[in-house]
Amino acid sequence: MRKNSLLYTAFSLIIVLGTLHFIAETFYLYWTFWWLDIMMHLLAGFSGALVVLWFLGPFNIVRLLTITLVCLFIVAIAWEIFEYVYDLTQSTNYWQDTILDLIADGIGAFLAYFYVSEQTPKSS
Repeated sequence: MRKNSLLYTAFSLIIVLGTLHFIAETFYLYWTFWWLDIMMHLLAGFSGALVVLWFLGPFNIVRLLTITLVCLFIVAIAWEIFEYVYDLTQSTNYWQDTILDLIADGIGAFLAYFYVSEQTPKSS
């Protein structure tokens, strides 16, 4: 996979994520559809991991996956703290929701890693 196409894909997904978030906030869709928050975190984890994978470039498999997950969880935890500090949460079970959000972010990162590894030509 060409490195630029990976970055274009990541930024396109980030624009889609931002647009969906704006629509969801405007029309109270997070309160209407309980699963929308999970889907958004999955998409955020996927697009965020694509950016990290683009930035880091080729490494060995274990190191690349580890660094990607660490970077993603730093951003995800910072987002959860931001939501808590500015009282942007609607859940009464905040900690359970936070754990589910982090799991969805991690699954998104794994999916991005496997997406990139499948798109990258194998050397013989």
